[in-house]
Amino acid sequence: MRWIILLTLVISHSSASSSQQNSDYYDFLQPLIVNLDINQSKNSTNRKKLLSEFSTLAKLSPRSNEFYYLNYKLMQNFQYQLFHISIKDNNTYSTQDKNILYKDKNDFIKILKSIKEPSFFTYYSKLYLEVLDSKRLQHKDLMKLYTLASKEQHPYVQLLSYINSLNQLNSISIIDQNNLHKQLTLLLIGLPKKQKEYILRLTALRLLPLYDKSSIEFAFNKLFAQNSSIKRDKILNELNFKDADLLKEYIMKEKRSFFEKRVFNANMKSLRRNDIAMILAILYMQKNDFTKARSYIRQTPRNNLYNKYNPFSTSIELNNKRVYKKHSSLRKFAETMSRLEERIEDEFTTARDYYLYGNGLYNKSCFGNFPESSVLFHNDELYINAIPPTCNLEKAYKAYESALKSSTKEKFKAEIAYHLLKIKFYNALTNRKNYPKSINKIPKPSDNENIINILQSSRNFIEAVKDYKLDYIHTEYGKKVIKESILFTYL
Repeated sequence: MRWIILLTLVISHSSASSSQQNSDYYDFLQPLIVNLDINQSKNSTNRKKLLSEFSTLAKLSPRSNEFYYLNYKLMQNFQYQLFHISIKDNNTYSTQDKNILYKDKNDFIKILKSIKEPSFFTYYSKLYLEVLDSKRLQHKDLMKLYTLASKEQHPYVQLLSYINSLNQLNSISIIDQNNLHKQLTLLLIGLPKKQKEYILRLTALRLLPLYDKSSIEFAFNKLFAQNSSIKRDKILNELNFKDADLLKEYIMKEKRSFFEKRVFNANMKSLRRNDIAMILAILYMQKNDFTKARSYIRQTPRNNLYNKYNPFSTSIELNNKRVYKKHSSLRKFAETMSRLEERIEDEFTTARDYYLYGNGLYNKSCFGNFPESSVLFHNDELYINAIPPTCNLEKAYKAYESALKSSTKEKFKAEIAYHLLKIKFYNALTNRKNYPKSINKIPKPSDNENIINILQSSRNFIEAVKDYKLDYIHTEYGKKVIKESILFTYL
């Protein structure tokens, strides 16, 4: 809240015109939501000094300008810190930081409650912090605030009442949201476009807990609440790993509430033409639904994604990155995978069919040569507590197993078995049980020291390396990978 506006009203009894006052009253929402990154120190030392002085002034002169100014300073600090914690969804605040903040906030409220004859400003401050904590305000408190308010301060009471209603909302049905909109309409009358936007974004923020965190609605409401202008890359990042069918259902939805329309339109206008088709194509690739992916790729021929590596080729290197003269495309990749699936369902499936299918599944994973085919936003860093679904190689493993069972040639068996060994390596590397609690980041294959420590806990991989040497050292391919592959240097 822009507390300095209200502070000015209290101290100087501003005589600005009614339209200008309405603009100022709601302008406080701008720093409340937009400036969440303001570097307000988490160090509570200065805050405690202010609280001590505030407590003294509350006893001596609770209606003095000095008291109101301290009230303003403390409210600014609390609101920024509380909103930063609630909306940013990060780990910049330790548990200790949060505990100290909430203790200081409670001490601040106690001081405000101790004032026997509070002014509108001090009473509003107390109720405002309570409503920020999603506490339900009593009707008698709102009525008392209304009696303390001058005509110019009435919009503040209306706004607090609206936020209180938002906090009590326990349904996201269109009926409930439209009823809330009726209350909001009274607040929006005569306000400039930006002030309306701030209130709507606050509404989106308050609606967030009512949505499933994995839902498309949650992702889009979060973006709308956090950003005055939503960037395309942020939308792609939020939709990464979302379910393609759910996104399609959301896009095709016919009936939307007032809020849902605003959120939907704000996100859609940030995307490029044909973006939705390509996003759905990538998300269906992520689900291994190559037939649906192919149909959406065909809708965006100019947006076809190209790759300098062949997604059906392999190499001794773990990522299979061997450059070919002819680039492959996402469309061709999806079409070939779809055809391979049809052949695998046929009774005349060959070991080569299974092998190529396994290669495609491996290479579209985060460990292969074409991970961009299955993600909207690619990140080279992996963390053991947040492994993306594109790191799951179970289906590729089964395809390679089928290829191995169907193969009759020793050289080909050695090659297939090596790719199974690659998957066992990554399975060991992404297994939380193999990590001490102090390590979260998954090391790169070149980080020998950390890799060795992790693999020592994986009996499955250790035995697989021994078995490969026993079974295939007699083959030319087996001798080559045992000599050249990094997998055989760890043990």
